[in-house]
Amino acid sequence: MKKTVLLLCVLAVTLSPLPAQVSGGIDLVSRYIWRGFDLLPQNRPALQPYADITLGASGFRVGLWASFALAKWGEYKGANEVDLSLAYDFAMPEGWELSAGVTLYGYWFAEDFRFRDATSPEVFATLAWSGLPLSPELSLYYDLNLGSGLYASLGGSHEWGLGEKAALEAGGALGFNSRQYIEKTGFSDLSFYAAVPLSLGRAKLTPSLNVMIPLMDEVNDETEFWLGLALALGGDE
Repeated sequence: MKKTVLLLCVLAVTLSPLPAQVSGGIDLVSRYIWRGFDLLPQNRPALQPYADITLGASGFRVGLWASFALAKWGEYKGANEVDLSLAYDFAMPEGWELSAGVTLYGYWFAEDFRFRDATSPEVFATLAWSGLPLSPELSLYYDLNLGSGLYASLGGSHEWGLGEKAALEAGGALGFNSRQYIEKTGFSDLSFYAAVPLSLGRAKLTPSLNVMIPLMDEVNDETEFWLGLALALGGDE
């Protein structure tokens, strides 16, 4: 895993002279639900800031994403995370998108932190086609340490315009888990969301309503509902 961090750093330094486009934002969620799992005990809300750097026309993107429970630091610090990612966007025909890369999940604030026990690299690939109804998207993730397994997601969404500054977006995804943090293989979770993106110039504010229906008790034994409020900055206007 240390080699993974070193590789990410070397590639970031190598590509840093390229002209870059920076975007970012921060999300507020009433619960932190990830691939069907409820990651914060007692349904704590979380703040989730992020930043992305697109490195010119190289096709590479560097990302930083974090999640912090809105609770006493000492009580939940072990669940707080800061993740690093490096992705490459392939040149594709119009309407198609293909990207692949690696993410290093890091629980850097864990008690008695040890690198091998509190970080986990994961390789991923995502294929999307906007030329079909619902713009289907297939994503594959394979964890190489803590989760040590495969997770796949097939989803889609649609957006309806509500004027120049607002829209209504709805979508969903079906998750498939093959021994990633569990001992079984099968369809694991089904999620849906409805959101209203509001354009604020170069910023976008998006309130959302989300629901996750578990398909495996090993992942979650409760249907989860949560609210989100996302503020995105930068990128295209």
